[in-house]
Amino acid sequence: MTLLFLHGSGCTHVVWQYQQQFFEHSIAVDYPGHPDGQTLNNVDELALWLADYIARHQLVDVVLVGHSLGSAVAMQLAIIAQENLKALVLIGAGARLKVMPQLLASLTTIVDSKQPFPDYLLATNQNIAEPLQSQINTSIINNGVSVMLNDFTLCNKFDVIEQLPQIDVPTLIIVGDEDQMTPIKYATFLQQHISKAQIVIIEKGTHMVFAEQPDKVNHCIETFLKTLE
Repeated sequence: MTLLFLHGSGCTHVVWQYQQQFFEHSIAVDYPGHPDGQTLNNVDELALWLADYIARHQLVDVVLVGHSLGSAVAMQLAIIAQENLKALVLIGAGARLKVMPQLLASLTTIVDSKQPFPDYLLATNQNIAEPLQSQINTSIINNGVSVMLNDFTLCNKFDVIEQLPQIDVPTLIIVGDEDQMTPIKYATFLQQHISKAQIVIIEKGTHMVFAEQPDKVNHCIETFLKTLE
């Protein structure tokens, strides 16, 4: 099996440092425009880009591990093409990923007026230990506000509620019990509508639970992988 890690909005592969150290021969990708290249316009395009990446690198028995926007990309690919997929691991996920209109408006103003990167966009990382917290923050700042706005816009448009029953691969859903962005009810809904899904709730975990409590999350993923062998 090949573990392929998909980051969330505004981030890069850097967020998966603890997972890549634990799981040998795993891959963590950067989406186009993060920071190199041109950002894509919707989750469908990201899923097609990912399908092409998998094909070009001749990857088989792929386990997609996606966080937030990455979970959306993973689910979308599982809906449109499952031929090379072994399983999904969805962290901080939802069938919809609505973003507050005030946040989108605020980021649009910052981009249009070319204001400095706002500190509040880094608040979700405050429980991550150093040095990873600073490394993640630096990568987000280097991507820029426009990339964050684009990613949040993709999330806001994402909706696969009707398509969830089409996902027919084993699926592990991981959620922190203090995740306010994608709360437990989102994870429970996914479990109820994906036929081969199971859920793990991490105590005192927030939206970045995989980087905050990597040992627990890695153990959950490792246990899940053993069921696939």
